[in-house]
This record gives sequence, structure tokens and C-alpha cells, in this order.
Amino acid sequence: MSLIATGLKLGDRSQVGALLLAAGLVADLLLITARIFWVVFESDTEMGPGPESMVMIVSLASGALLANIVSVVILIGDTLMSRR
Repeated sequence: MSLIATGLKLGDRSQVGALLLAAGLVADLLLITARIFWVVFESDTEMGPGPESMVMIVSLASGALLANIVSVVILIGDTLMSRR
């Protein structure tokens, strides 16, 4: 879903659109990296990634969450400013 949302942001040529696109690209990159680490570290044990690997995966996913929160805050701020 994040990749689709980022693709929809490509047509916007405003300065806020560029900020939203950048935040979306950061979130996509972090989520893709977290998934790659999950696949690579899944072979650590029979039960899946070990604790150290899971810390790295959760940290990357948390960074993506933070990038998405920043994107939402920028979008809400732009919406409130455009109404005035």
C-alpha cells in the first residue's frame, strides 16, 4: 500500500508534494530494507529471526512509521493552511 501511495504522489509539483514524496520514499525504503533483513535472518533459527535480528527489523519498521507520521503531520498542516 505504501508503494501505491508513493506512486500517487509522483504527479504533484508543489513544494509540499515534494516533501510528502520524500517522506513516502523514505518509508518505502525502510520497509523494503526491513523485509529483506527479515528474509535473510529468517534462517537464523527454526523459529525465525533471533532477538538481535528482530531488534534491527523493528527499528527499521519504526523508522518507517516515524516517516509516515511526519508525512501525515505535513499533510494536515498544509490542509489547515489552505483553508484560511
